[in-house]
Amino acid sequence: MPVPILCHVCHEGRYAPQGPGLYACRSCGNRATAATFPVQSDERLVVLAGVLQVLAVPDGHQVITPTRRCHAPHLGAGLALALRLSRTQPVYRRPEDIATAESLLATLDADEQGPWVFSPQQLDVLTRAMDARNAQLPSTARQHPDFDAAIRAAHTRSRPPHPG
Repeated sequence: MPVPILCHVCHEGRYAPQGPGLYACRSCGNRATAATFPVQSDERLVVLAGVLQVLAVPDGHQVITPTRRCHAPHLGAGLALALRLSRTQPVYRRPEDIATAESLLATLDADEQGPWVFSPQQLDVLTRAMDARNAQLPSTARQHPDFDAAIRAAHTRSRPPHPG
């Protein structure tokens, strides 16, 4: 759950973005940089509804922030297709993967703006949905390649390193 950051000077206002890594208090105008807000290794600074906030990110989870409003429907369409295909093809073999995909679809429908904190299992379900969608509809792979690449990179980061 994100927590807004109160101003260090007036202790009432919240910080809003002014530029890359620069924030200003909405009440007193106090300016601060991202370096002013130390976060723990399991936290991230995010801007939600124009307010700087701290977002807790559990171990192994990854934060994905969509840059366009169409990203949630893009992922949702892939999940919906993968769920339909799972009835006849082995996109999701385990019942828990189907449940994760259905839950993720509901989450994306409810929150189109993000940022989203995805678990390793959710990222695995998403990448399999992207693979299934790209196999069935190759042209969709060209719709949002940078965003798809961000999802795949987050999936890779979420996996524990292999011993050896």
